[in-house]
This record gives sequence, structure tokens and C-alpha cells, in this order.
Amino acid sequence: MSVRLRLTLLNMVVFALALGIFGGMVRALVEHNLIAGVDRQLKRERPGRPPRRTNNEGTTLTDLQESFAWFRMMDPEAPVWPFYLASGFNAFDDMTLPGDPEALKRCVADGKPLLTTHKGSRYYTEKITTKSGPALYRQRSESLETVHAELSRLTKTLLTTTPLALLIAGFGGMFLTGRALAPVRAATEAAARIGAEDLSERLPIRGRDEFARLASTFNGMLERLEAAFDRQKRFVSDASHELKTPLTVIKANTSLALAEPDLPTDYRETLVEIDRAADRTSRIVQDLLVLARTEKGRLPLQEAELSFLVLCEAVVQEARRLHPEGPTVALQVRNETLWGDRHLLHRLLLNLLDNALRYTPASGSVTITPIANGFVVTDTGEGIAPEHLPHLGERFYRVDAARARKDGGTGLGLAISRTIAEAHGGTLTIQSEKGKGTTVTVKLAGAAG
Repeated sequence: MSVRLRLTLLNMVVFALALGIFGGMVRALVEHNLIAGVDRQLKRERPGRPPRRTNNEGTTLTDLQESFAWFRMMDPEAPVWPFYLASGFNAFDDMTLPGDPEALKRCVADGKPLLTTHKGSRYYTEKITTKSGPALYRQRSESLETVHAELSRLTKTLLTTTPLALLIAGFGGMFLTGRALAPVRAATEAAARIGAEDLSERLPIRGRDEFARLASTFNGMLERLEAAFDRQKRFVSDASHELKTPLTVIKANTSLALAEPDLPTDYRETLVEIDRAADRTSRIVQDLLVLARTEKGRLPLQEAELSFLVLCEAVVQEARRLHPEGPTVALQVRNETLWGDRHLLHRLLLNLLDNALRYTPASGSVTITPIANGFVVTDTGEGIAPEHLPHLGERFYRVDAARARKDGGTGLGLAISRTIAEAHGGTLTIQSEKGKGTTVTVKLAGAAG
């Protein structure tokens, strides 16, 4: 699940909880206000006509009956409390609205007026002092049917509008989250374009928010990495150049010493080992120089049309000197031509042939076959396990490190070959099966235009 979707769902959950709490509070407030309105109506005196007599000595039952047309009078001292229904009041009777006896009992006990809810109605019970006779208690009532109807309509409205609000919040959240995460997408796309070979790409910086600070921090890290890689490339290039001279001196001296006919056997063997080590080190230096020039974008190409047969014959002759007892090499080449740098393509094909001869038994064979704008090198050697195939072409990677060092491999041959093929605008692919051999296909871009 994407971050955008998770944030949207989280916002919808929070919004739904907020709507639920807000809706509950609105319903409770409306219910409280409606009931408060009913209570005010119950407490308010609503005369049908003015009383015949008003003074401070009390009020008679007749006065009350003539003044108010909607109350019940109760005599708590009567054996059975009678409910006196005022004249002209026909909306309720003792059968349909018997009142709230519990509220009356409480009012009789403490003499304080009460507001209660009983059987769907609201009651106001109070004690009335009359001119003569026992204390009387009045209980007014108002049906809550209207209140319940209003609350029901409000609840339906809230339940109907809440899903619509959540839907709008969901689409709005998706839009706003997409806008908010746009810098992250841009940074991700820019980071995907950054590779170890080119660290010059930088993440876009927009605004001054947290994403902008993150992009700025990441760009600072890239600058430090680029500087470190540049220092490493300069070191490799400079070290390779510096090593060429002493290696040349070592090679010249060993060749001169080996030319002496009277050289003792043990000295000769030592010098041969030194000469081989110098050759191996010289090849590593040359490979490192090629890689350093490629990384700096300074691999010069002197492209021209060349004979593939002539190229193959020169490479096979040189490879034979490296592996005099190796398997046979079959050239299925006629008059095909290639377009590219003769020196670099020579090195590419030599690296591939060197690997093929090194890991193919003497009873096997290596075949070079031309294709359109390229060639294929196939051997019947031991093959390569599938887990190693993705790593072939990485620098200093060896399928069998111990054996490769013993046989003189540097771990740079395939990396150099792939670099040369890519410098020509082409590709190098490897297919292999354990115990059945390896096939390397090189395709070049060909002549421009």
C-alpha cells in the first residue's frame, strides 16, 4: 500500500471520528435545547383569562381553574389523590395521561418543584398555596413527541450527510496528499537516475519545508560522494601511470637477464616468475587506465571500418602465447567487417578469448562467429553457475577467486570488455550453463549515419 493511500485512509478515519464526535455533540446540544424550551413552556403561566381575585392571601381552586386551562391539581391529604381537570381542558384525561406519580411524591416530600420525564412526556410538578384548605400540587405536562421527531430528523440528516462528507474528504485527501508528496516523487525519480558512474545529478529543491531540507541534505551527501569518487578515479589513473615506468624497467631487465645463455637454472626460474608477474601487473595497470579514462568520459575512439578476420587472427595469435596448451579455436569468419576502434576491439576480443581458453579443457573448443554489427564467442568449458551470472562484469569479481589468482586472472577482463562495448554504443551479454559452456554475445552500434 502506497504512502499516499495510507495517509488518505488515515485522514478519513480521523475525519470519521471527528464527524461522529461532532454529530453526537450536535445531537446532544439540540436535544438539550429542545427540552429546555419545553421546560420553559411548562414553567411559564399561560392564562386562559385573568383571575377574578388576586391578593397576597393565597389563591382559591376556582381562581386556578379559571386562570389556567391545562393543569392537574392533586390533594395529598385525600385518601386517593384526585386529579382535578380544569374546565375547558379536553386534550388529556386520566386514562391517556395519568401524570408522574413519582415526581408528585418527591415534591410532597421536599416541597421543591421538579422537572421530570415520564412515558414520553415532560412534567413540571410544584406545590401551590391556596387561601384555605390543604396544600395542593400542580403538575403540568408537555408531550415530547415533537422533540423526538426533530431529533429523529436530525439523526437521519447526520447519517445521510456523513458518508458524503467522508467521500469528499477521501477525494480531497488524495488530491492534497498527492500535492504534498509531489516533491518526494520528484526526488525519487531524480535518485533513480543517479548511478555510481555519474553522481552529477541532484535532487530538485522546492520551497522551504521538510522535504526541501531533506533534498538539500541528500544533495550535500551526493556532492561529498562525487568528490570522493573523483579523488578515487584520479588516484587510480595517477597510480596506473606511475606504475607503468617501473614495470617497464622490470620487464626490460628480466628480458635482458633471460637472454643470458649461461644463467643458472634456479636464477632463470626466478626471473621467469618475475617476468610473468610483471606481465600480469602490466595488464592490470592497463585495465585500470582504461577504466579510469572511461569513468572520466575520456575514452578516445578512433573508429574506422576494419576486417574482422584480420582482427581475429591477431587476437588468436596473442591468446595462443598466453595459453599454448589450450583448446582449439575455430574461426567461422570470412570477409565480414566491423566499425570501431581497432585497438579497443582487439582488447575486448582478447579478454573474451583469454577467459574462454582459461576455463575450457584442452579437449574442448572455442568458436568465434560473426553476426550483424558484432560477434559471438562460444566455448565448451565448465560453464558458470546461475548465481554468478548477475555479477559478471563487476570489477575484480571472480567466480572462483583462488583459482583465478593462480591462473593469472585479474577480475577486470569482463568489466573492461563491457566498458569497451558500451563505449561503442553496444552491449555485451553472457549466457552460460554449468558443465555445458558459455556464450558471450557482443553487439556494436555500427557506423553512424
